[in-house]
Parts: sequence; C-alpha cells; structure tokens
Amino acid sequence: MKPREYELFVGDYFRQQGYEIEITPETGDWGVDIFARKSNEKIAIQVKNYGGGTRKINRQMVMELCGTKEYFDCTRAIMVTSGDVMDDAVMVARKLEIDIIYLDGKGNESVSRQRDVDVNSQGLDFDTIWSKYIIPLAGKTLKRENGNENQILEVDWGEVKRITSNGKIGKIKIEIFKYAVNKILKEGFVTRDDINQNYAGRASSGVVLILSQVPFFELMKCPMGLQMVKL
Repeated sequence: MKPREYELFVGDYFRQQGYEIEITPETGDWGVDIFARKSNEKIAIQVKNYGGGTRKINRQMVMELCGTKEYFDCTRAIMVTSGDVMDDAVMVARKLEIDIIYLDGKGNESVSRQRDVDVNSQGLDFDTIWSKYIIPLAGKTLKRENGNENQILEVDWGEVKRITSNGKIGKIKIEIFKYAVNKILKEGFVTRDDINQNYAGRASSGVVLILSQVPFFELMKCPMGLQMVKL
C-alpha cells in the first residue's frame, strides 16, 4: 500500500467510527495527515506507513505531533503506523498522552497508549502479583494468539518450569519476572527487547505470555511487550 493509499485507509478507519474526516494535502500538511472531528473532539492524526521497512516511529516524531496538536487547537493527537515504534517514542507518548495505534493494511489494530497508573494507591508490588496471579498458574496450559501453547509445570519463588511450544522443558528464573513487573509498575510498560537485554536466556516470549495472565497487564504489539491497563 502506497503512503497516500494508507492515509486514505486510515481516514476510512476513523470515518467508520463516526468521525468527520479531513485529509490534508500530501505536501505542506504542517505535520497532520488527517483531522478527525466528532462533537467537541478534534483529533490531529499523523500517519506513518512503515510496515515492512526499517524505519521506526521515534520520539522526535511524537514530540512534533504534540506541538502540532497544540498549534491546531486539537483535543487529542494520535500516531497511526503499520510499522514499529522505538521504546523512547513509547515513553514520550505516555508522558504527552498521545495514542499510538498500530493499524496494518488489513484493519488489524492494537493501541499502545501508555496510561498513568497510581500504583501506590493500588498497593501493588511484585510479591503480591507473583503470589496471587503467577504461582496459581502451575498445572495450567497457556495459549498464544497464534495457537502455540506453554504448559506450566511448576511455579515457586525461584523459577517457572514449563514445557515450551516445541515440547522442550525449560526454566525461567524469577529475577527476570521481577525486572519486568517492576518496570511495568514504574513506567507503565515493558518491551520484549527490554526483557531480552536483561536476561541471558532470551525467554521474552515466555515471560510476556506468563505475565499477560495478570488481569491488569495487557499485550501490546507496537512495540511487542506488556503494558499496564488503567485500574
């Protein structure tokens, strides 16, 4: 799909949600590809068709979109992309309250807005989450969206023992779970790349699958990882 075609596709996506759409010219758009209006809401939408390429959404793009939103007196700003988003861009989006929506050419969608959560008021900590939500997974089979399964054999305060999707028995030490959970509680999200960089076993897919069973952690696809849902 060419860039202009993708912009029109995104415009149709918001039109189907009841918005009045204005698609700006291909050049001289001042950083907004689409304005979406409904009632008192006016959204500045920047579209990046990066699917299949090496370019990624970076923090500068998000910060520029924030400035554009203010200039045009918009109530919200949304970055829509078919590609990947860098970790620092996700952090900036969380700070500036900008939604990042992954939307491929087939209409598959995931939202990666990072929500502010008052963790202390909820009394959340790693030990509570581990004992309440992870230890009870022993004996259960977890399934990914692609149908692959992990069978959780044992969970204790040292590790998780599982049978992976390829039938092998493996163990994941508790330290990487603690790292991932604490990062989510502090920053609102953790990516698979974060996990891989901090765990020699490179078991990020297993860590994400297991922690996704926590009811207030949800999968995000752009970038791949987990984020905190609003409590």
